[in-house]
Amino acid sequence: MTETQPRPQRPAILVFTQAVLALQAFTALFAALTVFGLARGEALSEHPYSLILSMIVGGFVLMLLLLLAAGVQQRRWGRWLGWVLQVPMLVAGLVVPAIAVMGAVFVALWIMALRLGGKIDRERAERDEAAAAAETDDGVGAAEGDHA
Repeated sequence: MTETQPRPQRPAILVFTQAVLALQAFTALFAALTVFGLARGEALSEHPYSLILSMIVGGFVLMLLLLLAAGVQQRRWGRWLGWVLQVPMLVAGLVVPAIAVMGAVFVALWIMALRLGGKIDRERAERDEAAAAAETDDGVGAAEGDHA
């Protein structure tokens, strides 16, 4: 019977950042649909049509970019892409302030994902290091006791 090795635990920072960006992608989609609905209802009539259209298309593009960024979080540039993609939702608040509020919430979640994920990963590494050191100490003591 072969014993299977347990899968290594995924880094917490990776799990958290991917989750935040994936959820933000859905929020960008719904924000684009909200802008479309507001434009159809003529609630945004004070803004030029080209701005409204660019916000709708931009929302869909932002959604795709956020999903891409969620997929590349294991790369260093993926984190930078995540930072850059926080900006468009804040800027969209110039037209629909509620989108900026959602963007600010996601900026806070992004910062928390980076900080808490990094902290958890450091604590896991320390725990694994301590366990490995304890295992080595036990192994050395047992080997010396066998030779005596």
